[in-house]
Amino acid sequence: MALSFSGLSRCWKGALAGALALAGVGLSPSAQAQGHTFHLDRLEMPGAPDDGLALFRPVTQPNTIVYAQIGFGYTLNPLRMSDILTGPQDQNSLRQSPTNAITNQFTNYFSGGIELFDHLTLGLTFPVTWVQTGAQPNATGSTSPFGAGGGGNSYTVDGPAAGDMRIDARYVAWRKEDRSMAVGVQLSLFAPTGNGSASNFGGDGGTGAMPMITWEWTPWHRIPIAFVANTGVMFRPENSIGDPAGNRGSPDGLGVGDEWRWAVGAYLPLKDGKFRIGADIFGQTGLTGSGDLTTGNTVFTRQNTPLEWDVEGRMKLPRMLANDQFYVGAGGGSLFLPGYGAPDLRILAVLGTYWTIEDTSANSPEAHARIRASIHESLKDTDGDGIPDDIDACPEVPEDHKDPDPMDGCPAPSDRDGDGIPDQYDKCPDVPEDKDGIDDQDGCPEDDADQDGIPDAKDACPKEPGQPDPDPKKNGCPKFIKLEGSTVRVLQQVHFATGSATILPDSFPMLQEIVQLLKATPGIKKMRIEGHTDNRGGADMNLDLSKRRAASVKNWLVQHGIEGGRLESEGYGLTKPIQSNDTDAGRQANRRVEFHIVEEDTGGAPPSGAGPPPSP
Repeated sequence: MALSFSGLSRCWKGALAGALALAGVGLSPSAQAQGHTFHLDRLEMPGAPDDGLALFRPVTQPNTIVYAQIGFGYTLNPLRMSDILTGPQDQNSLRQSPTNAITNQFTNYFSGGIELFDHLTLGLTFPVTWVQTGAQPNATGSTSPFGAGGGGNSYTVDGPAAGDMRIDARYVAWRKEDRSMAVGVQLSLFAPTGNGSASNFGGDGGTGAMPMITWEWTPWHRIPIAFVANTGVMFRPENSIGDPAGNRGSPDGLGVGDEWRWAVGAYLPLKDGKFRIGADIFGQTGLTGSGDLTTGNTVFTRQNTPLEWDVEGRMKLPRMLANDQFYVGAGGGSLFLPGYGAPDLRILAVLGTYWTIEDTSANSPEAHARIRASIHESLKDTDGDGIPDDIDACPEVPEDHKDPDPMDGCPAPSDRDGDGIPDQYDKCPDVPEDKDGIDDQDGCPEDDADQDGIPDAKDACPKEPGQPDPDPKKNGCPKFIKLEGSTVRVLQQVHFATGSATILPDSFPMLQEIVQLLKATPGIKKMRIEGHTDNRGGADMNLDLSKRRAASVKNWLVQHGIEGGRLESEGYGLTKPIQSNDTDAGRQANRRVEFHIVEEDTGGAPPSGAGPPPSP
């Protein structure tokens, strides 16, 4: 035997009434529902710290918290006259009546609750509409349920109007280990605290319930946008304005009963959660059919299927004002579909906070014991040098308190010759460096660093082997080359036989100086010889010629005592000119061989601040 939805609803309400009767809260009988208006506001503000303005999220704090929130809401034109004057007999009345039945509402939403065990949320929300304005329809004709003797249910437009208190029990039923996805279930019960506002859209006049499923998914960790969805059925007392069931003629009015509610949205936290932006869409439709004697048909009818959108932002208050457990938020939106309760403009704001409840179990260590252990650990000094381990660079080797750093926790490194260069970096650990400005970091004294037979004291180029010269500024300097950083600049080009890689003899003295430089400077680990040409002739021919000439120079240097592993050659043809090829002088400059140092070992001690030597 099939069970209709209205039958299921009656079973739901019967069971609910029995349960709540035990608590002293009675379900209003259907006779009281007649003549009672309904809760007009379609927003159910969730109230927990991680929720949105309109979306419940299956999110809880890891620690137990108690929370409180107050919401502020303003709606413009939430009920239109076209939602209640729906029958053909009232079309003339609709033209003569004001556009909106309710024009303004200002509402507070008071929320509070507790989150337990990182899964369970218990909460309360109580809405109160303090200010409400509107107008009555200008009914004409004897058949209108809003006219004199029409017999239809009416309403009033003044405030304040108390709403029905919502009691929430929410549970995160499933959650991924990384918290990127979660599913929640919840049950909200509505206590009839709005019975005192029977005619001005405060409450529904009876007890209601709303089971719901919530879902959230954060697919990307780098962009932590969370997608949220809610869906549920709201079982509520049946109420009406006018005669929507057509008991006294053609259906004319607005009926409200059980509804399917849904919402979707997304939230993006910013600045490590200090800020959050979001947007959502929420809507509903009725679930009572045309045979219902109170509401008439509400399934996907225009007046019973409102649809709204909302955007919002939230921020945690800085510690200087409160602490990061206080937050404020604001949002606004409007309607997509103009059913009842969907306003032309909705403005919202919230102020909330939460408190973490500390563990007070007898098994937990006392605070002063934890602090004592922390202090004891921070003062630990394994090597007994007076420097605590947490700031001791060598916690197991005692400090000798000698320069260069007497308080870093490490003993000064060994320096047998006392020249200030640790033995592990000193190339001459038993002979002190002479500090003459020439390779002073290698640890060795230099009398003739470039080994050209001219003492460094008289050598104008102490690191470049050269020839004696009566001019003190040129004494000991090479005649054909000059070391400039990582490039050996040649003052006389290498000359080759025309169109060939054969080196002419007048280039031998210059190449000999290259040989002397490499022999006197073992720190030059690798030198690259580059060949270049002008643009006369084909590109392929010039590329081949430049490669052969560079290789010829390399072979000459090897033949004169330089290890082949310290040299490499490459030719670039006409691709890297240094002057224009439009003149003879430019072409001559472009026909060249260059020498570049590509790998060098300067030796010596590491730079200051490189850290202590390894512990023995």
